[in-house]
Amino acid sequence: MAMLSSYLLYLVEASFRLAVFALAYRLLLARLTYFSWNRWYLLGSVLVALVLPLLSFPGLAYLLAAPAAESGPLLLQLNWTRPAATTASTASAASSLNVWTWMLGGMLVVYAAGMLYRLQNLGRNLWWLRQLARRHPRINKGAYWLVELSNPQMPAFSFGRSVFLSPLHASLSPTERQLLLQHELVHVQQRHTVDILLLEGVAVLLWFNPAVYYVRQQLKEAHEYLADAAVARTAGSVSGYGQLLLKLAAQQFPFSLVHAFSTKQLVQRITMLTTPSSRPLQKLRFLLIVPILAGAWMATSCVDSPSPTVAVAPEASSAAASTTPIGRITWEGNTVVSTERLNQALGLKPGDTYDSLALKKRLSFSPDGKDVTSLYMDQGYLFFSVIPAIRHQPNGKVDLLFKFFEGRKAELGTITFLGNGKIPAQSLLEAIPLRSSDTFSRAKLMEAQRNLALLGPFDPKQVGVNPSPDMRPNATTDLVNIMFTLVEKK
Repeated sequence: MAMLSSYLLYLVEASFRLAVFALAYRLLLARLTYFSWNRWYLLGSVLVALVLPLLSFPGLAYLLAAPAAESGPLLLQLNWTRPAATTASTASAASSLNVWTWMLGGMLVVYAAGMLYRLQNLGRNLWWLRQLARRHPRINKGAYWLVELSNPQMPAFSFGRSVFLSPLHASLSPTERQLLLQHELVHVQQRHTVDILLLEGVAVLLWFNPAVYYVRQQLKEAHEYLADAAVARTAGSVSGYGQLLLKLAAQQFPFSLVHAFSTKQLVQRITMLTTPSSRPLQKLRFLLIVPILAGAWMATSCVDSPSPTVAVAPEASSAAASTTPIGRITWEGNTVVSTERLNQALGLKPGDTYDSLALKKRLSFSPDGKDVTSLYMDQGYLFFSVIPAIRHQPNGKVDLLFKFFEGRKAELGTITFLGNGKIPAQSLLEAIPLRSSDTFSRAKLMEAQRNLALLGPFDPKQVGVNPSPDMRPNATTDLVNIMFTLVEKK
């Protein structure tokens, strides 16, 4: 669920930033005649909107790079199903978590359906253009391919390095045909198709965001303005080129992937052709991008949930993890053991290098017996659990958060031995430091295991410990029965 919520948050942040950039373009830049600058602004805004959330939201990068956590019990690390008495306080949270999980799942299904629909349309259009080029005569003109279509109703358009003309364009005068080809060649030479394919890919990813389609349309208009301006300069006459635009205005192409010579924005194109060039000082408007970018960064960097909070990957050993400094260390829910003692057992402080494997040892099992789990289990809190999580921060540090469910104390119930046929049970009891009604202690349980392993009749590698909880809701403590499994030497 963490991975899913992180991805959805990334989509929200990217969509918000793209919408901010699109609004800034509409208010400040759309009417300027610096068409090339506008083109690069639109492309840059898309790339920044996609990349910036990854920089301000490193939790997603961690999820994409970190290997899956491998779970496995440590020596005498006892994982219990919490008794009803200890889980009552978390039932509401679990229910909310399940609802949130279902909501995320439903959102993912809708999002995936939209992506597949957009991807199918893109693939169908690309396939149709490929078939159109293959089924008609093509002439290699060096800088481009001229495709001669058979349908006279088709407009002139370009895609990639191919320029498509129909029989209708053969009836144009040589000058008009040359102007038409020059227009399409500007699209080819400036690789405008690459821009459109990039926006189509973004439309697949952010299909739900109207800003994507606005930016795509504005980018295509900038392409047309660039081509119109280049041809008008060559022709030396705006009126003659404008008449050609009007002459072919009735033809429209149904797909957004191509650059059709005649478009719905014909009036706007002619207006831009006749508009005086923007004053040089108006280029300063592009400097406003800096505060807009900073504002978009701050607006989304403040978001801290469902956040880069993920379970610690115990076996992670990447280079990134080995050089990441620790920020804050926070403990929640601990009442039995003080925060000071927990910090001492953890053996880490802010500024130390984060090491997930070392962290797991200090939490669960350390050879010196001073780990966090020992602090609880040696005081009888067998059913406690601690949930570690990390929060990646924009400054490159990771904050450590530990949530405790302490549960109730456990006393020892019956102590039995299975597989023993040589030594009296009382002698085995005298060899171990465990007695019924004693407070449970993991340290004593491990000592008992070692003592039994040292007894001559038994295989020291096959001394097992099988605890069995006995919940007592009406008592102040719970019980745990211990069975040692022994295998006699042959």
